[in-house]
Parts: sequence; structure tokens; C-alpha cells
Amino acid sequence: MCGWLAVLVVAGALLGAADEAVLRNPNVMRGLEITTQGAAVVVAPGECRIGGRTVAVASSAKLAVEPAPIIAVANEPITLSADKPAGWSKGTRLRGCNARDVNACGAFVPGSLEIRRAKDGELLKEGKDYLLDSDWGHVGLGPNSRVTTQDAVLASYRYSLLRMDTIQIAADGKVSLKSGEPHISAPVPPGTDAGALALAHVFVSYRAREVPQDHIYPILETPQEAVTRTTPGRVPRTLAKLQAGDAVRIVCWGDSVTAGGNASKPELRYVDVFAAGLRARFPKAKIDVQNISAGGSNSRQWLYPDKFPYRGKPWQETGVAWQRIADAKPDLVTLEFVNDAGMAPATVEAVYSDILRRVRNLGAELILITPHFTMWRMMGFKTMREPERRPYVLALREFAEKHHVALADASARWEHLWKEGLPYLTLLHNTINHPDDRGHRLFAEELWKCFQEK
Repeated sequence: MCGWLAVLVVAGALLGAADEAVLRNPNVMRGLEITTQGAAVVVAPGECRIGGRTVAVASSAKLAVEPAPIIAVANEPITLSADKPAGWSKGTRLRGCNARDVNACGAFVPGSLEIRRAKDGELLKEGKDYLLDSDWGHVGLGPNSRVTTQDAVLASYRYSLLRMDTIQIAADGKVSLKSGEPHISAPVPPGTDAGALALAHVFVSYRAREVPQDHIYPILETPQEAVTRTTPGRVPRTLAKLQAGDAVRIVCWGDSVTAGGNASKPELRYVDVFAAGLRARFPKAKIDVQNISAGGSNSRQWLYPDKFPYRGKPWQETGVAWQRIADAKPDLVTLEFVNDAGMAPATVEAVYSDILRRVRNLGAELILITPHFTMWRMMGFKTMREPERRPYVLALREFAEKHHVALADASARWEHLWKEGLPYLTLLHNTINHPDDRGHRLFAEELWKCFQEK
């Protein structure tokens, strides 16, 4: 189970009023505490700074928060999979819940599904004719079904969207709520009106009828205030070549995220954003950036393909093998494997020592990239305000320090998102492990820091 709604309720209970009072926008001088009342938010009177001026909010403002839209789908033609629907990968997907490559976990409205063999025909029965995974909006053939996997049936159902709203204060002291554009999985908060201060964002979850206190995200810090362990100055040979205007070949090695998972177009994949930014910083250099990646792969499958074959196939067929990295003859290798996140610290030391040895034997330098945050059940989280604690990530940071290897600490940027007023889950386009365009850019921004002078 994805547990979106259940965890959100628990999360709201974990953040007490005393804690919330401390979480205030730095432009607030006094007051302006934000509380929730059912489906509304209340902003207390107070003062804030806007454009160097003190602006007073004379009285409290109660702002109604509209629920996110619920969309009805009628008579969608489908066939029922023979697979029992389970999680994001098994069963027939109800297409309305689509978040590009999988269904959005939690978007389907439980109890809304009706399946018929023909329009206005007799209803098929759940548990007999068909099976349903309501978390993911997947269906499959039932144990005593009156239809087969070859028969077209018609599915009618509802699904919900998410939204991010902005609480803003105008220069005249008026408080208002600006609604964002609804999205199946990755809503973006709207910008403020001209001359207004963005005080906080409000996360409107699937089918929510009330606003939990934990869904108020005061804007506490800017992205530039994020503290990461990214290390400038540890790729000196590559940096020297870039500064001299020489030819530089960089291999970006990784899994589906490196391949571009859920970026809206190729030029917004983090590898391409990184490459474009590097060329802008070093316009005289001849920069060749190669993307060598495979969705669902992990580092051991590339290093030891005979022992850990990718998708059970020989590496000669899949191309998932270290030899591809070696054949590229890189000056620099960047490494991103969120699929390594289950590694124990001892395994990190052993495997990444082998990676470092191989990269150095090529005469190349290495940048390790800490992975982004993924869905809660993978992170062991109960709120979207928790710090990084995955053993793999902590070990990767320690490995970089121990061996003096460059590190692009993308994880720390995701950890900081809530302080920027953003629940990190809203940057996961597939609700599992693929970032949206904003999430991809965070990788590039940390990589660019590695090319600064120490």
C-alpha cells in the first residue's frame, strides 16, 4: 500500500501547535501565525516586511481552501490482465490515474469503479469477475470471471488530483489564497501577485475535505540557504581542462533517473541540464557529455554482469556492463544509482572502492551523486519534514570524505525542500522514484558546484 492518506493524517498529528508557531517566514516580524479550521486556513494579525517596508495585517483572515478536483471517467475500454493487480507493476492500469510511466499512488477514488461488458450493461462483480488494487488504480481478472483476458470491457471510475496553493500578503496588508494548477502527482505552487509576499504554501492532497496543520508549509528559507555536503575542488584535472578550453569527455552513469525518468522532455533531464550549464560556464571548452544508463539497473549489475545479470539477460544483449564506461574513455564519470539505496555501509565501501579503482585506472575523475528522496515507504518516513537517514546515503557521504572523492549531494537539497515551502513528494512525478523537471534540475545544480574553485 502507498499509504498516502493514512500517513498524511498521522503526519498532521505529529506536528504540534507549538512546533508550528516556530516555523515562520523570515519576513514575518510578529504574529501572522497560520492555523487550520476544517477546510480553511486562518492567518492571525501581525506585521511583515515587503520590499523593505513594514506591512501591517490588521485583522485575522479566514481563507477557504477548495478541494482538489475529482475527475469522472466513463466507459473506458480495457482488457483485464491475467496478473493479480499488486503495486505499480501488476495488472491493467486505469488510464485516468496515469502519472506518465505508472499510475499515481492514491489518485484513484476507492469505491468508484464500475465495470460492464457493454454500455449500460450488467455490472461485473469485484472479487469474482475482476480484482482491484485501489491504491494504484490497477485491475485484473477475477477468480471466477465471466470474461476473459481477450474480452473488451468498459470501466467507469473517478480519480483525484493534487494541488499547491499560496498564502500571500499584498502591500496593502490584504491576505489572500492563490490556487495552483491541479496535477495528478506533481503540482506546482502559483507565483505571488506583483508586490506581494508569499507567506506559505498549502498542500491539498487527494480527496481531502479538510486541511491538516501539517499541510501548511511556511516558506522558511531560500534554495540558496540549503546546506549540502557537495564538494568543490575535487575534480582538479577536469576543471583545469575546462578552464583551458580543452576537450573534455564526461560520462553520466546511472539508472532510470540518469536516463531521464519523468523529465517532460530530453533537454530537461538532469544530464542535459548539467551539460548545458557546464557549457555556459566554460564556453571555450569542447564538452562531450555522454549518458550511459539503464532503467532499473544498479551499480553491481554494471560491474559484475555475469554474477548480477540485468533483467536476467547476458550483458552482451543488454549493454549493461562496465566495458561501456571504459570504452567511452572519459575524463570524468558522474555516478547516480538510487537503485543502490538498499546497500549496507560495508557493501558501499567494497563496491564503491572497486568503482573508484576502475575509474582511476582509466585516468578519470569521479563525482558521486547522492540520490533524491523517494516514496515514504522506501524512506521509512512519516512526514515530509524528516532528515536523510538511509544507511546507503550516509555511507556514500562518508566514503567521499574518506577517499577524497567529489560528491554532489542532491539528497540534501531534497531534504531542504520543506523549508522552501515544498513537500518533497510533489517533486516525484510518478509518486515513487522519478523526479519531475524541478527534481532533475536539483541534480544539475549540485553537480555544477563541483566545478567551483575550492
